Amino acid sequence: MTDVINNPVLDRPAKKLFRLALPMAITQLITMGSSFLCMSMLAHLGREVLAASALIFSISISVLATVISLLFALSILIGHAYGEKQYQTVGSLLQQGWFIAFLISLPSVLLCWHIYPLLIFFGQDPHLSRIVEQFFQASILRVPLILFCIANQQLCYGVNKQKVDMYANIAGVIVLVISAYILIYGKLGLPALGVIGFGYAVVLQAFFYVLISTACLYFGAYFKKFELFRLRLHTNWHALKQLIKIGWPISLQISAEVISFSVFAAFVGWIGTESLAAYQIIMQYQFLIVVPIFSVSQACGILIGQAYGAKQFSEITVLGKAGLIFACGMSFIVAFFFLGLPKCLSSSYIDVHAAGNAAIVKIAISLFAVLALSQLLDGIRNILTGCLRGLLDTGFPMYIGLASMWLIALPLSYFFAFILHWQALGVMIGWTVGVGAGALVLYWRWTKKVLDLKPTETLLETNT
Repeated sequence: MTDVINNPVLDRPAKKLFRLALPMAITQLITMGSSFLCMSMLAHLGREVLAASALIFSISISVLATVISLLFALSILIGHAYGEKQYQTVGSLLQQGWFIAFLISLPSVLLCWHIYPLLIFFGQDPHLSRIVEQFFQASILRVPLILFCIANQQLCYGVNKQKVDMYANIAGVIVLVISAYILIYGKLGLPALGVIGFGYAVVLQAFFYVLISTACLYFGAYFKKFELFRLRLHTNWHALKQLIKIGWPISLQISAEVISFSVFAAFVGWIGTESLAAYQIIMQYQFLIVVPIFSVSQACGILIGQAYGAKQFSEITVLGKAGLIFACGMSFIVAFFFLGLPKCLSSSYIDVHAAGNAAIVKIAISLFAVLALSQLLDGIRNILTGCLRGLLDTGFPMYIGLASMWLIALPLSYFFAFILHWQALGVMIGWTVGVGAGALVLYWRWTKKVLDLKPTETLLETNT
């Protein structure tokens, strides 16, 4: 195994993978960090605003994950065209991505503007719902701007210019943090706008990202060959059809999984406050793990798409192996901390020595033990999903994702938690079985796809 990993020919695709994935992971971590910082700003406005901010962030994540995931196919298709050196197709795909961003922003804007009656319909407190409404109406331009951000981002990923996205994101985050502080608390002579000020701040963040990234695409010498701004939208409807065909399974899968996490949380909430507190602790760490794994998964899809377009079939196998090695290596390191230091990890959120928190700590320790295994299986599942998307196989991972979450994980979680009375531990075990089953089927699909590639030899075989 060591000889394989140290093989210089095998190293080249692996290095390409991590050069692409690292800026993507940094970008996502910076964005998450800025969100947590802004949430802490809102927390200083009082308990009601803090409670409303939980709704704001959960709704925002659900809405954005649903609408932006349709555009994730853009980087894969651009990667294919880039690998085939079809540079005009790259420009056509981006223009269709902008068009889709405009179309799907319309119902999203309508939903955000009428968020108050929807919250009341689902039984939320009217006063908190008004606070949430203030944010969404103040940030009404955020959704279309973010969709254009994602389209530009996916182009950068597809042509290996991910640092453009990273720098534009960093600039946007700086604008967000500074403007949020000024507008929320009323600095520099401006009135204190509270939640409304935060809404304006996220719009400014998205606007500066679009402005900076689009300027880079327009003036950058590297992007000239794609003719990104030569209007040909009306002559390339096949690119739109291709984007929708590849993108809708990705969007449906991600949306269904985001919703399933809400159902898992509801299960734990039915059990009791101690279980919910312990579950929230481990989920914070789970989300931190997901960021680099998701970045490597997306990078695998893009680079495999490029290799497939360039007919470098042997490189596809190596990229898949590199992604899986990363997921397994990281998961084993994380499992060491989850199994060995659960109390220390829990202490970041609660006082583990307080007698009143003893039940929470006990539950958290058991959940960390299960998470040590489930995050390994989930990492493998996500990497394989990205690899298959790179081969334009998006339908099969979607069906497996839906089946593993909604037909296996959720029913088993309910059965273990409430029928066998394993409580929160049962919820986690059910989820683990679901992701494990999904990972197993996706691995079978990946090996079958790799064997079907022509020519069938791998880099390993070429170098023996």
